[in-house]
Amino acid sequence: MDADSFYRPELPPAMIDEALDAMNAATATTSGLGAELQTASTLMSDRQVEDLVKTHYGLSGKAEFLWGEKDSNHRLTLEDGSTCLVKVLNAGEKPETTSLHSNALLHVAHVDPGIPVQRIVPALNGAPDIRVPTEDGGTRAVRLVTFLHGMALSGAKRTAHQRANIGLMMARMQKALESFEHASANHKITWDMTHAPDLAAVLHCLPDEEERKRLTACLDRFRADVLTRLDALPTQVIHNDFNSENILVDPDDTDEVSGIIDFGDMVRAPRVFDVAVGATYMLDEETEPVDCVFDMLAGYASLQTLNEAEIAALYPAMLVRTLMRIVIPHWRASMFPEHATRILCRTDLSRRIFARLSAYSEEEFVARCHTIFMRAPE
Repeated sequence: MDADSFYRPELPPAMIDEALDAMNAATATTSGLGAELQTASTLMSDRQVEDLVKTHYGLSGKAEFLWGEKDSNHRLTLEDGSTCLVKVLNAGEKPETTSLHSNALLHVAHVDPGIPVQRIVPALNGAPDIRVPTEDGGTRAVRLVTFLHGMALSGAKRTAHQRANIGLMMARMQKALESFEHASANHKITWDMTHAPDLAAVLHCLPDEEERKRLTACLDRFRADVLTRLDALPTQVIHNDFNSENILVDPDDTDEVSGIIDFGDMVRAPRVFDVAVGATYMLDEETEPVDCVFDMLAGYASLQTLNEAEIAALYPAMLVRTLMRIVIPHWRASMFPEHATRILCRTDLSRRIFARLSAYSEEEFVARCHTIFMRAPE
């Protein structure tokens, strides 16, 4: 399957229109915890997107709506048969945040052209992104990028070689972003583990009291053992979302990474948090043991290393990232109950991953990381 098929709604056109209307009618506060996730995306019709691209990019094509967590996403098939992705960003996203993401894409493509990221298609005025008016008198950003064809990792067979290649690709991405600077890189986003303890305020969205107690204890431990030692954790701008939908593999050779997409959760944060994100998604294939994480770490270690403090932080960071995959969807489902089924579709998997990780010996995990990274390049 193509990478976009995970997001394409498998609904007849009339039901898609109803879904668009329902999402456009949703409202929520846009300040405080997770402001970027509290705004329901105002979705555009395919015709509106086609007109927008014609006006601002001088391109003609047929648009097709794709699901997205926060934005109005559309695949655009141009007259010559090539495809692009039109991302009409959430009105709650600040212009400086849009600039961060656009310039990061440009930077990675310049520093390491071999990393398969989407390429910016400039507007007629030469800008990497533009702003268009909204019905309420505001504006929202639009970005046009090349479409990366491939198979989402979530639908591919998993192998040790594939995991090692993913780890290596993450290391290359981090190396490319080491030299990237942007004034908005320190913005606060919900998916930044630096602010994970804030999620204690929304744990009430979870129905089970015992689960709330377990996750509270996990957050408390993370605050005490990791966040109090941030000075020892090297920090840079990170992708922060190496998940199994954002990693594309070659359909003809699923061991090969063919694309890394979605820079929307990018932030300046400890690089080990980036590693923790990617490592947890190696566990989405439930037939694989927790040990499969070390295949990815070995690939990462062939180019990048972790220091002692990072090794100590990795296991609790993986637990917290998995916790976030449980809590944040439940919180969003409470805000947008009409989409609860779709929002919560993977939370049971996340619960099982959390249980598998919790049952694994932390001492053994740290020892195996030492074995991997003591051979890693400095």
